[in-house]
Amino acid sequence: MVLLDLTPGPMTPSWLPLLMVVVLLGLIGFLYWSMRRNIKRINFDENTTAGTTTPDSPASPLE
Repeated sequence: MVLLDLTPGPMTPSWLPLLMVVVLLGLIGFLYWSMRRNIKRINFDENTTAGTTTPDSPASPLE
């Protein structure tokens, strides 16, 4: 079978790019899965102005 040709040689195996894509997609999926709770915490409220903090903010810009 040509797809799983593991003989040593100077050429890159034809399945290596596919394996790299699968690994990268798996890594992106894992990062999204681990960050999904923090992504939900982001507030995209358009009424707030830059530089102002909310009362429950842990630090102000002047500190």
